[in-house]
Amino acid sequence: MDEHNNQGKEKELFYKKWWFWTIVVLLVIILYGALSGNKKDGKQKDTGSDTISPTLGAEEPKEMDDNGRLKDADNTEGQQNDKTGQDGIAEEERFRENSAAVLTTLNTGKYKVGTDLPEGRYRITGDGSGNFFVYDTNDVPYVNEILGGGGFGVESVTTNLKTGETIEISGINKATFTPAETTLYKDTLTTGNWIVGLDVPEGRYDITGEGGGSGNLFVHNTTGWIEVNEILGGGEFGVEKVTVELKKGYSITISGMNRAKLTLLSRETQ
Repeated sequence: MDEHNNQGKEKELFYKKWWFWTIVVLLVIILYGALSGNKKDGKQKDTGSDTISPTLGAEEPKEMDDNGRLKDADNTEGQQNDKTGQDGIAEEERFRENSAAVLTTLNTGKYKVGTDLPEGRYRITGDGSGNFFVYDTNDVPYVNEILGGGGFGVESVTTNLKTGETIEISGINKATFTPAETTLYKDTLTTGNWIVGLDVPEGRYDITGEGGGSGNLFVHNTTGWIEVNEILGGGEFGVEKVTVELKKGYSITISGMNRAKLTLLSRETQ
């Protein structure tokens, strides 16, 4: 009887040890897995964007200099500035070439550039007098003129028309879009948008209204900031003359008046 009880106790003791070590093993496995996961996460965090995964067609890693920059980075930046036109010239040059523009007449209504007429640089005139708008691809108007001459309107508008923009002709029978002459270095600018270095040379100028009447003169620098915002042409609210330094890439907008005269004072720019 005692022998049978002793065997039962031994079996019971062995049974408890078996479960104990099973639990220990499981805990070790779980702890090992957690530590391994943390190590992997640590590696990813340490390497960050420097980790390079093989990708079909991917470029080979660039050689870095002692400062951690790409070698020839300065040259690359210079090339990008030339292409994108930090001075405001590059994007405009293709419109001065203007081979895509086509003589087009449009009646009253709304039209899409690229669908109803090709993009290009145009001189727009009206038959009669009415409103003429051009909206950019965000539906923001950047041309808003009374077209057709007379006491309140302008004779023409010269501007670039880009694919996706909207043209609105209102209160006027039709408007004619003539490919603009892109002669360089004008000294008289009509209503529209112009670029220093393509339409006029850079330099220091006196700008006056010509042909009577008054209108708005805007000059933006290459960052888009306004350098000049004046009502030009004299009168109660306007000024007779604006003296300004025009640098390569600056944009000039003439609005609400037919012509502005540019008198060169000096070729030197600061």
